[in-house]
Amino acid sequence: MFKFVFGIILVIAGIVAIVIGAKHSKKDSDYSNVGKVSRIGGAVAIVIAVVLILWSFVVTLAPGQVGIAYQLNGAGSDLKVGYNFVAPWAKIHVWDTTIQVITFSEGEAIDDIYGAQTTEKDYITVVATIGVHIDTTKMEEYIALYGNEQVRSERIMKLLKTVSRNSIESVIGSYTTAQVMENKKKIGEQSGEHFKASVASLPLVIDSFTIDDLVAPDSYENAIKEQAQLRMNREKATLQQQVNEQEAAANKVKAEGEAAVLKTQAEAQAEVKRIEAENAATVKKIEAENAAQVAKIKADNDAEVKKIQAEADASVKVTQATASAEATVKQGEAEATAIKAQGEAYNQNPKLIELKVKEIEADVQSKWAEHWSGYSFEGMGGFTFTNLSELLKGILPGFKTSADTE
Repeated sequence: MFKFVFGIILVIAGIVAIVIGAKHSKKDSDYSNVGKVSRIGGAVAIVIAVVLILWSFVVTLAPGQVGIAYQLNGAGSDLKVGYNFVAPWAKIHVWDTTIQVITFSEGEAIDDIYGAQTTEKDYITVVATIGVHIDTTKMEEYIALYGNEQVRSERIMKLLKTVSRNSIESVIGSYTTAQVMENKKKIGEQSGEHFKASVASLPLVIDSFTIDDLVAPDSYENAIKEQAQLRMNREKATLQQQVNEQEAAANKVKAEGEAAVLKTQAEAQAEVKRIEAENAATVKKIEAENAAQVAKIKADNDAEVKKIQAEADASVKVTQATASAEATVKQGEAEATAIKAQGEAYNQNPKLIELKVKEIEADVQSKWAEHWSGYSFEGMGGFTFTNLSELLKGILPGFKTSADTE
C-alpha cells in the first residue's frame, strides 16, 4: 500500500513541476532553463511514480510461505508461490510454513521452569529441542486461532513450552532419579509421543522432539560423581593390577628372552669353540698327515736314491769286478801267452835261459847286496842257481835248461 500511495504523490508532484516549468518558460526567457529542468524533473517523477504504482500491485511469495489477500469487502484469496497481482489496498497476510527448530530450557525468571520431579522428588532440569511447522491443511483454523502470528510468536512459543514441559513431567514423574538418568533416550521418546498426542488437535505439525540434556540436582550429581570416582578408583586399581601383571609378565618374558639369548650365545660360543677345536685338531691332523706323507715320500725317495745308488755302486763294482776279472783274465792270458812264447823261445834257444838266469842271479845278488847288507846268510850256502833252475822249471811250464836239451 505504501508504494501505491507514494507513487500517487510522485505523480502529483511531477504534474505540478511540469506546470510550473511551463509557466516560467512563457513569462521570461531568463527562466527558460529553469522551466526546462522543472519539466524534465516532473516527467521523471511521473515515470518513477508509475513504476511504483504498478509494482504495488505485485506481491511475491517465497517457497515455504503461505499467503492470503483480503479485499476491502473482507473476501480473501490465496496467493501462490512467485508473483501475484493484487490490488494495493488489499490486506496481505504471509505465514512461514517451513520447519522451525526451537530449543526450550529453564529461563532466569522464577516461573520460567523447564523440568520435572522424579518419584524420589528430585528435580530434573531438562533441555529439549522441537521441530514444528504450520499445518497448511488447517490454515483457516490456524488463522482463526493465531491470526497472522508466526510459529515463533511469543504466544505460540509459550504454548509449545508449556505443553512439552507437561509431557516431560508426566513421563519423568513415573521414574526414579537413577532410572531417568540411565534412560535418557527412552525418556525422550516417551516424552515426544506424549507431546505429539497433546498438540494433535492444534493446526501444527511436530516434526521432531528430542531431549538434549537431563540435569539432576547437585546432591544426586555429587553422589553419582562419588560413585563414579569409586568406580574409577576400582577400575584404576584393576587397571593398575592388570598393568602390574602385564609388566610382570613382560619382565618374565624379557628375563626368559634374555636367558634364552644368553643360553643361545653360550651355546653358540661353545659351538664356535668346539668347531675351532675340531678345526685346529683337523688342521694338526692334516699337518701331521702331510708331514708323515712328506717324511714317507722323503724316506721313500731316500730309500729309492740309496737303492739306486746301491744298484749303481753294485753295478759299478760288478762292472769293475767284471772289467778287473776280464783284465786279469786277459793279463793272465797275455802273461800265459808271453810265458808260453818265452818258454817256446827258451825251448828253441836254451842259451837264452842261461843268460836270463844269469841276469836274474846278478840282479838278485845286487838287490840283496843293496838291501841286506850286514845280514848273515848262514844256512843258505847250500842254495845254488841250480836250485833256481829247478824252481823256474816248476813255475814256468816247458822251461828247460841247456843240460836238459843235450
